Amino acid sequence: MGMSYILPDEHDEKSAKSPLDGPPPAYAAHSVLEEDYEGKPTEEELKTLRRIPGKLPVVAYFVCVVEFCERASYYGVQPLISNYVNRPLPPGGDGWGAPPRGTQLTGGALGMGTVTANAVTQSFSMLAYALPLLFGWLSDAKTGRFSLICWGVGVFGVAHVLMVAAGSRDLLAAGTAKVPYFLSVYILAIGSAMFKPNVSPLLLDQVTTTVPKTVTLDSGEKVIQDPESTTERVMLWFYLLINVGGFMGVATSYSEKYVGWWLAFLIPLLLYLPLPFLLWFLYKRLILYPPGGSDLGNVFKVLGICFRRGGIRRIGRHGFWDLAKPSNIAAAGLNIKTQWNDEFVEDVRRTFQATGIFCFFPIQYINDNGLGAAASFLSTMLTTNGVPNDVINNFNALSIIVMAPILNYGLYPLLRKMNIHYGPVARITTGLAMSSLGGAGYAILNYYAYQQSPCGNYGSSDCQIGDGVAPISIWWMAIPFAVGGISELFVNVPAFGIAYSRAPVNMRSVVSAINLFNTAVAYAIGLACSSVITDPYLTWDFGGPAIAGGVLTIIFYFTFRHIDKEEFALSQNKDYHLQMEGTVNVVGENELNHTSNRAAPISQNEEMMISQKQ
Repeated sequence: MGMSYILPDEHDEKSAKSPLDGPPPAYAAHSVLEEDYEGKPTEEELKTLRRIPGKLPVVAYFVCVVEFCERASYYGVQPLISNYVNRPLPPGGDGWGAPPRGTQLTGGALGMGTVTANAVTQSFSMLAYALPLLFGWLSDAKTGRFSLICWGVGVFGVAHVLMVAAGSRDLLAAGTAKVPYFLSVYILAIGSAMFKPNVSPLLLDQVTTTVPKTVTLDSGEKVIQDPESTTERVMLWFYLLINVGGFMGVATSYSEKYVGWWLAFLIPLLLYLPLPFLLWFLYKRLILYPPGGSDLGNVFKVLGICFRRGGIRRIGRHGFWDLAKPSNIAAAGLNIKTQWNDEFVEDVRRTFQATGIFCFFPIQYINDNGLGAAASFLSTMLTTNGVPNDVINNFNALSIIVMAPILNYGLYPLLRKMNIHYGPVARITTGLAMSSLGGAGYAILNYYAYQQSPCGNYGSSDCQIGDGVAPISIWWMAIPFAVGGISELFVNVPAFGIAYSRAPVNMRSVVSAINLFNTAVAYAIGLACSSVITDPYLTWDFGGPAIAGGVLTIIFYFTFRHIDKEEFALSQNKDYHLQMEGTVNVVGENELNHTSNRAAPISQNEEMMISQKQ
């Protein structure tokens, strides 16, 4: 595959050595693997020795905590949108939006119907995952990751305050809660878009060793400290804490059901409050890469040369990208000015390969969570017996919280011990297949809900006949939600590493944003299908994507399976200067990362050690 980082502690799980001892750890490009460095494994050792992850620097855990706080406040709000917009204030309630105790009614506020609720839900999430393309570029080129994270935190702080106001009893009664609520929803989407594409690269920026090294454990066993295994471990921790934060939706859903909107919206605000203090604490302790200008312009120039010299018919064929390499251009006797080296073109090739992988992710997301708000609508047809209908989707996060440590400390170490390489494409294929099974589970459950609902195929349309629900427990939905959650560990965790490692150094936030953008595509599909994400079409809203997911899983595996045969390699062009600030344990320029390249255009007049890696 091609992820790119071992962690800065130059030791394995059992031995200990200070990262300040000896020469600083080095970033390494493909060519570095051909050069000598301390602890370099031989070809035989690469084939035979067991591979282990390195330890994580303490500051990495704090970055994960930052992500936890942000996701807790975000996911505390997201599952509430559907009920708030879709359902009216329940009759007989206390005026805060909670239904009367002992009934099967669902909390509500605006009463605008399923189509509008789906449109708001999908547009909110689509913006949160599409706008990172803009803010990822801005981070790479102008502001740096940490600064934009801080601005994002400030923006969605304002959103949470407005949302608490939208839970006011007086505004709900007067029907004037729409303005503060819709403002808060879309401001929150913008703040999240500023935060999200930068936090995972910021975490991986703290990981400074990037070459495989042989180490000897206390037991005497000789092993390889492996960048891929280390990346796998740090991102599993990261994703685990994302979903611990996501699980906070349980508290907000129960608050909506039993207390009202004011408490449901206040809890996310309280979960958000530690964020500014955490960022202040981390500022002087993080490895920070100031902006060095984006490589996006050079990427388009590389594409232009490839198309000019090879034409559209050469796309996907061997040698297509070689046409933009300066060595190839010189050999052909062409007078084409380039501002990059051959390795940068390789980085671009790998970036587009990663983008091709990401293109399969929307179908996983749709099968994981249901098309649009279909899963939420299904939940309103089932017997709850006092359980908030929108609490059940937290089984997605719960399954991840349970499964992540099993993968991190059970399955993956066992496979490494057996010398079995379970590569990123194999893991993503597993996740795509699991999500398709989850989608089929939703379809089957919806089929029987329609059959047994007193309103038949219109069971989710505020059914008033009898109890208004089918005699099927809502807990059955825990199965497809859990299967979909586990599938995320096999799809999204490798995706974080692919996005970071296969991008040119000044495009890491942008490529991370491209990964997120595929979730926006899933939301855009849900938004486009709003008119049919309603009764009586819900069964096929689940079944159609499940069938498509099964087909695309097979296509994905046979398209990208060759990547699993590649040795773990760093996509880190050594031709970029490094200047870090914040900690003493940082990597400066050395023989392994020295470069003649500059991050265009601002670095053309800069001196050595000023053009920063981003």
